Amino acid sequence: MCFIFQPVSTFLTINEGSFVNKRVNKMRIYNDKKLNRPASWCVEIKYRGIRRRKYFKNYVDAKHFDVTNWLKRFDDEPDGYDTSVKVAIKKYLENYQIRYPTADYKKIQSRLDYLIKWGFGDRKVDKIDAQVLSRKVAEQETWRTASSKFTYKNQFVIFLNWCGLMGYCQRMEWKIKTLRMPPKDREIGVLTPVQTEELLNAVLPQYKPALAIMLFAGIRPQGEMSKLDYSNIKHGDSISVPASKTPARLITELPENLWSWVPCRSKGNVMPSWNAMRQHRARVSEKLGFKYPADGARHSFGSYGYWSYGLEWAMHTMGHMDYQTFKTYYMNKKVTPASAKKYFSITCVSDINV
Repeated sequence: MCFIFQPVSTFLTINEGSFVNKRVNKMRIYNDKKLNRPASWCVEIKYRGIRRRKYFKNYVDAKHFDVTNWLKRFDDEPDGYDTSVKVAIKKYLENYQIRYPTADYKKIQSRLDYLIKWGFGDRKVDKIDAQVLSRKVAEQETWRTASSKFTYKNQFVIFLNWCGLMGYCQRMEWKIKTLRMPPKDREIGVLTPVQTEELLNAVLPQYKPALAIMLFAGIRPQGEMSKLDYSNIKHGDSISVPASKTPARLITELPENLWSWVPCRSKGNVMPSWNAMRQHRARVSEKLGFKYPADGARHSFGSYGYWSYGLEWAMHTMGHMDYQTFKTYYMNKKVTPASAKKYFSITCVSDINV
């Protein structure tokens, strides 16, 4: 084996003082005659503690090889305590998808992207200051509620604890403090009986049954309504609600007005598409002169259902077991028994089976 040792500058294109140059411990170029192939000239570099090799057909090509661009590809790999935040995020998301292949990781990615936006991307995970991160969370104006700040803070803690487990930082347990914020009175958005009737009459026929079931039976739009088939409905009697956040349940003693909006069919999806219906519902509401409130159907059902049918029935029908949760998020105290009676008297005037 013939070795040719030369100074870095004579055969490697590496900028003086560059990040790459600082991480290269040993470099050489030689002709590896043991290889029974034309490309036997080797550029060998020990970079970030790992030996890297690149082969060429002749010495001239090896001498003028641009090492800087070549080594950039290795910057996307973890490097112990020198691992950057952006590399750690990439590896965390890859690992998350392996552990939870059916889960949606997009929300997690969007939350961790704030670390990049705040300028932590190229910083080493091991050099992250928890106090600085706490201040960033507190100062983020788009997170208006304590709940939002708590959600993002927890995501950062989970990610950083994982980094500690993977050996990207010395700290194994991270704590990010958030400032306590006085609770704000939460306005539970509900539709008035007039708005409800106008909306049901104005939406396209294919969306009326699903919208009515959400308004008058309190079924969750995603997970339950999206899975609901006409085979789950015993018309005029009950609905077998598919499992989602809560186990499958049978709901009975439903309001009589509901059945006027539900056609008698033996099979088929009740809601063609959640996204299409949601967007159509928002457009129709705007044309009618009001904005559809967040979770308007379930909030309306919970608030009106409490006054018309009682707490136990409303909670069971909605799939709730915690009274405090129901009271906080689904019971508008401005609703009256009289308005609840009007709400559950809204019927379909046309033949829904046509």
